[in-house]
Amino acid sequence: MNENNVEYLKKTLENLGFGTKLNEVLETAIRREMPTFSLGIRTQMRPAESKDLGSERTENLNFKINFNRSKDSDMYFLNDYQVTLTKKNDPTVREQTFDLARDHRITALQAYKLLSGLALEKEVFLKTNTGEMEQGNPQPQKTPVWLKLNLDVTDAYGNHPLRVFRPEYDYDLVKTLAKFPIKDIESPDKLQNVLNTLRAGNYYHTDLMIGKKAVPVSIAANPQMKTLDIYDKNMNEIRHETIFPEQFNAKSTKSEQAITNNAKHEQALPWEQEPAQQTDRKRGR
Repeated sequence: MNENNVEYLKKTLENLGFGTKLNEVLETAIRREMPTFSLGIRTQMRPAESKDLGSERTENLNFKINFNRSKDSDMYFLNDYQVTLTKKNDPTVREQTFDLARDHRITALQAYKLLSGLALEKEVFLKTNTGEMEQGNPQPQKTPVWLKLNLDVTDAYGNHPLRVFRPEYDYDLVKTLAKFPIKDIESPDKLQNVLNTLRAGNYYHTDLMIGKKAVPVSIAANPQMKTLDIYDKNMNEIRHETIFPEQFNAKSTKSEQAITNNAKHEQALPWEQEPAQQTDRKRGR
């Protein structure tokens, strides 16, 4: 048994958030020189939207971690793991296989957040482009990107596509927050706390001014639409037209006026009837 390899695998499991519970069964499998094997671990989580840290753990997570042995040596590799999420009172079972290299070494906790429908920001290594190599920088650099699973579809492998929003997509969370009348962004310290919470793939619970009333809400980052997802205390979505009725009323009035003007313009046009086609003309052969 390659002791250095085993220690590296143990460290990898710990860094991914699986702790040390699997260490003993990992060593046993490697001692038996199994060509491939899978280890399992399960845990329970509080719902992602829960405000109470003491609330019941109702989210069931099962992990199947896959290992294989090199064909040319006694080295073992952890290539991917499968996670299954079962939520209370939800018949839909959510599954995903995360490849460590392809999917930017998603941790167990990050996998849970992504399967819960949340987006998160993570610093990852992106492939170096040709321009960077020409400038003498051949090494890949860590870049903050937003990640989110498309839970509406599955690909040919049964996985939900992992969307990656790079900096050039221009999702600016600070500017996005500034658009909403949110209570907890008055000071730099409070703003930083909100940013850290959302970037980690969590809901942030705060108050939102709707009209003249402060309404308790939960907010989450939505990088794809470059906005925030906002929910009431029952986790029902609060649409933007509810928060900004003046803006939507103005848009609606402008749209209605444009339709009216187009209708008047069409009535005023001197439309002419097309001449009837001649029916006695011989057809060409």
